[in-house]
Amino acid sequence: MTMIMNGYAAQVAPTKANRFHLKYFNFGLYAVLAVIGAFYLININELTVSGFSLRDLKSQAATLASIKLENEEAVNSAQSYHALSARTKNLNMVAIGDAEYLTLNGGVAMARK
Repeated sequence: MTMIMNGYAAQVAPTKANRFHLKYFNFGLYAVLAVIGAFYLININELTVSGFSLRDLKSQAATLASIKLENEEAVNSAQSYHALSARTKNLNMVAIGDAEYLTLNGGVAMARK
């Protein structure tokens, strides 16, 4: 007589030992994914905070650069010839005309008005 074999009946049912190891493997895989996800979130948070601090520092640098330029302009205007000549008029100094230089026998030069 001919026997008909069912293909599904020939499969070996998984044993409890195989399921037990698979359970630990899945738990370990989920734990590793959770740790990696936590580190990812921590790094993204740190990068975001660093970005905000960098933006604040850049705005402070721009502000300080503009203040520096204003101060340099103030120094240049205070040291200009026009400003200096206006301030020397208030000192009541006499302008020098022709100067005569006298030479002594020792070689020392002196100026006489």
